[in-house]
Amino acid sequence: MADPVSTVTHTASPPVAPSGRGGRLAGRLRGELSNPLFRNAYALMANGGLTGVLGLGYWLVAARLYPPDVVGRNSAVLQAILFVSGLTAINYMLIRFVPQSGRRTARLVVGSYAVGATSAALIGLGFLLTLDVWGPSFSGLAHVGPAVWFIVGVLAWNIFAQQDGVFTGLRRAGWVPVENAVFGAIKVALLIPFATMAPADGIVLSTVVPAVIALLPVNWLIFRRLIPAHAAATDGRQRPPTLGQIGRYMGGDYVGSLFSHASINLIPVVVAAHVAPSINAYFMMAWVLGAMLDLLATNMAMSLTVEGAFNGGRLADTTRAALRRVLMLLVPATAIVIVAAPIGLRVFGESYVQGADLLRLLAAAALPKAIIEIYMGVLRVQSRTRPVAALQAVRCLGVLGVISMFTTSGSYVTIVGVAVLAVHVAVAAAVYPKLRAVARPTAAPHAAAPHDPQASFASGPKRDTR
Repeated sequence: MADPVSTVTHTASPPVAPSGRGGRLAGRLRGELSNPLFRNAYALMANGGLTGVLGLGYWLVAARLYPPDVVGRNSAVLQAILFVSGLTAINYMLIRFVPQSGRRTARLVVGSYAVGATSAALIGLGFLLTLDVWGPSFSGLAHVGPAVWFIVGVLAWNIFAQQDGVFTGLRRAGWVPVENAVFGAIKVALLIPFATMAPADGIVLSTVVPAVIALLPVNWLIFRRLIPAHAAATDGRQRPPTLGQIGRYMGGDYVGSLFSHASINLIPVVVAAHVAPSINAYFMMAWVLGAMLDLLATNMAMSLTVEGAFNGGRLADTTRAALRRVLMLLVPATAIVIVAAPIGLRVFGESYVQGADLLRLLAAAALPKAIIEIYMGVLRVQSRTRPVAALQAVRCLGVLGVISMFTTSGSYVTIVGVAVLAVHVAVAAAVYPKLRAVARPTAAPHAAAPHDPQASFASGPKRDTR
């Protein structure tokens, strides 16, 4: 089975395009895709676009088939599954070390799966034992059937999410949109029969069932085709990381990942615990749409991390290219969302327009978030994971701290957006000078110098076997 995205490395100027406007555009496109930074990033962005469109269709159908209180309750349970499963998913570790693991790649991935899924199941059980703390939106999980599906969903989604990190680390991110597009299409298809077969839990089941089904074929592809090819191509290129090096990296990165994960998935759980299920439905639609914008910067930062791990000596050039490209895409997208927020939400139903102000605020916050994400991508290349953890902690705890003071406010949902925007503007203002310093051309020889013993493999030899 052929990889849908070429793995040819950008080692020279793009080939001369044929004459004419169409030829020039084709030449520019080939030039873009020959650069692995953009190729990986565009594949991940395509994934975000495809899954975003399918996600919009999914929630549009859900809003038509189910009343707002059922949508709100099911979306709260799904958010809890995402939160619990992601507490142990260590995607950034896979993205950082899979490129350098060579013939040890399979062992690294299996170990990550085992630790992540087992720990997630145990945390899921702890969540079920504390349902009284989480409010009425989660009361249905007190029954055996929904509780079992909750644990199954946590296990499946933990591995399902790690697969994206494996694809990205293997520099085969082209498979991510393929996998998620098929998953999204099946999810929409199952939503309709489950509305009749399981009207109370159909939204949850239509998401969990295809995630479980997808595990076998996707991992067959990973372990039987992609990892062996990666191991053969990169064997001897760099020294594989040791457990100590991975442990030191995880000491900072895992803590940071927890806070990042909480910013995305814990905040909706906290909101669901303080509002009625119908209000939570309006909140979740705006939150999901806002998160789609954030993916542009997050995916570019992931690609920057992978390319920086392959060639740390070009970190300044890579950082400038990543920052320019993500802002070029994000600025117009943000403007469109701010203007069209009420129109976009109205397609779900007139009542969902109540989330328009929240969506506008989340769209505005995407710009400072982009600066922060690119800077954290640089820090990961440099193995400076403690500053990453500190930044993630400030972002998460800052937002949670603000919204915790307004839980009884009638405009609580909008206050969440104000908190997200204010906190990220402040953090972006603090890190932007440091990002500019790294991106200066004169900073390139020093930018790649790691702050721990991983310096020996952060840049690797100049021989290119990619």
